[in-house]
Amino acid sequence: MYWEAISTIAEMIAALGVIASLIYLAVQIRQNTKVSRAETTKDLYLASRAAILEIAANDALAEIWTDIRDFESKEIGRRYAFYQSFFRLYELQHNLAKQDLLDPEIATSYALIIRMFVGTKYFNDYWSVAQLEFNPTFVSFVEEQIEVVRPTGNRSGDEL
Repeated sequence: MYWEAISTIAEMIAALGVIASLIYLAVQIRQNTKVSRAETTKDLYLASRAAILEIAANDALAEIWTDIRDFESKEIGRRYAFYQSFFRLYELQHNLAKQDLLDPEIATSYALIIRMFVGTKYFNDYWSVAQLEFNPTFVSFVEEQIEVVRPTGNRSGDEL
């Protein structure tokens, strides 16, 4: 009887060990999936940003972009692509920060850069068109940055 009790206790301890191992494995798989998803998202955003930035830099692509987007001039199309390339990067940073995959200090620095863009001459015209192309939570975040820069709501600007 004594050995049976010891055997039963040993089996219970072993079973608890197996359960703890399975829980640990599940947590590790969840973290790995989260990081993998973030890496895929990052790669997609950076590829998108590179393509858009190339449009801003390449005269022939800027002309095609202008025709596709029905901008009034190639200069407007290039300016739009330039803004868009950076805001794709900012949206990526915002998504990574929401998933706790980015240092909070880096997220703060990106918010400051967004505020710099908000203060530029052509931002309002860009944002009035482009905000429909972004995730609604990112749009809200940018709107908060706009309010920090322009708390009075004065959002006038020149044409893109």
